[in-house]
Amino acid sequence: MTIHPVIAAIATGTINAAVTNTGHSMRTAPQPRAEGTTALESLASQAVVWGLAIAVAMVIICAAAWAIGSASAHPQAAAKAKVGILVALAGALLLGAGTGYLAWLNTGQAEAFTADPTSYQAETAAPQPDIEIVDKTGDWMIAVNHYRRATPAVEAQSDPALDKLAASCASKIAGGTGMCPDPGQYNSVKLSPSQIATLSGPLSPDTLAADAPTLTADLSKLTDDPRVAIVGARNTQNGTAALVFMISAGPCPAPCAPKTDGDFMPGIIAHVGTPQW
Repeated sequence: MTIHPVIAAIATGTINAAVTNTGHSMRTAPQPRAEGTTALESLASQAVVWGLAIAVAMVIICAAAWAIGSASAHPQAAAKAKVGILVALAGALLLGAGTGYLAWLNTGQAEAFTADPTSYQAETAAPQPDIEIVDKTGDWMIAVNHYRRATPAVEAQSDPALDKLAASCASKIAGGTGMCPDPGQYNSVKLSPSQIATLSGPLSPDTLAADAPTLTADLSKLTDDPRVAIVGARNTQNGTAALVFMISAGPCPAPCAPKTDGDFMPGIIAHVGTPQW
C-alpha cells in the first residue's frame, strides 16, 4: 500500500519535530537543583516524550486509515482519520510549544521573581520585651528630703540626665535594653509581680533603709547640691519589675555615664554605696 505524498510529508515532519522536541526536553540546566525538583522535571520530560511518541503513532495510524478509507470508498472512515491526524498534530504542537514556553519561563523569567532570602529568613533573635518606665523621682522626692532632713543632710533635687540613666538601667534589669553604671554607683531592687504595687504606693523608711541607704547620706563634705533619681521599669510580658536608686553629687552631665565608683566627671561625681571620705 502506498501512502499519499502529503500524508507522508506530514508524518515525516511530525516525527522530526518529535525527535527535536524530545532532545530539547531532555536538557537540564546546569544549576544545582533540589532532589524533589529534579525528580519532577524528569517525570515531566518523560511525559512529554511519551506524549509525542503517541502523537506520532496516531498520525501514522490515522494516515493509513485515511488512505485505506479513500481507496475503499469509505468517506466516513477517511474523515475520521483526517480528524485524528489533526488532533495528533495539535497535541504534538501543544506539547512542544508548552515545553519550550516552560523552559523559557524557568531560565529567562524565574530569576526576576527570585525572593530575597532575607525577606523570609526566620527570626532567630528573641523579641525585645515591652518595657514600661515608671519614674518615681517626682513622687518620692518629698519623702527622700523628709528623711534627709532628719539625718540632717542637704535636700536633694531631681536631675534629667540622672533620671535618664536610671531609666536605662532599670530597663536593662527588667529584661529590656539599656545600660547601668558600674556596681557601687546605684542601688537596684528586683520586684516580683506581687511587689509591683509598691511602685504606686508611698516611699517608706524601710524601703530607703533596706534598698537605698545612700539617699539619706550626708554629702555635705562633697557637695551642697545632691541630685536623686528613682526610676522603675516593668516588663509587660512577664510582669516583673526593677526599681533603681541613684544619687549624684551635683548635676550629672549629659550623657550621664559614670565609669567607676567615685569617678570624677568635670568636677561631678555619681556615687552610691557607703561614702568613702
